[in-house]
Order: sequence, then C-alpha cells, then structure tokens
Amino acid sequence: MKMTQLITPKQLQEKLNRSPVTIWRWWAKEKILPSPVMVQGQAIGWRPEVIEQWLTKNEGAS
Repeated sequence: MKMTQLITPKQLQEKLNRSPVTIWRWWAKEKILPSPVMVQGQAIGWRPEVIEQWLTKNEGAS
C-alpha cells in the first residue's frame, strides 16, 4: 500500500497564511479544520484531498 504524502502543520500554515497557534486552535479547540491523520496517538498531518475539499467548502467564508 502506498502512503500518501501528508500536508504538515507547517505546510498548512504557509498555505493558509496563518500562525501555528491559529492552525492548532482551528483544529484542536474550535474544530474548524478536519482532523489530521494520527499515528501512534500523534497528529502528523492532513491528506491533501481532505484539505482541498475543506478549502472548496469554505471558499469565501471569513
């Protein structure tokens, strides 16, 4: 099985032009972002297609 490359938190920060704290808050506290892929109980990143769907769904939202 081929492992899909994941978007790291740092890459997501750059893509969304947001701070690390905002990315964390959107994911962990406010549940705005989809859940990242977890490995051994640790968040390691997001699947690109999940982020693209999220961006499309939230396009134009402020």
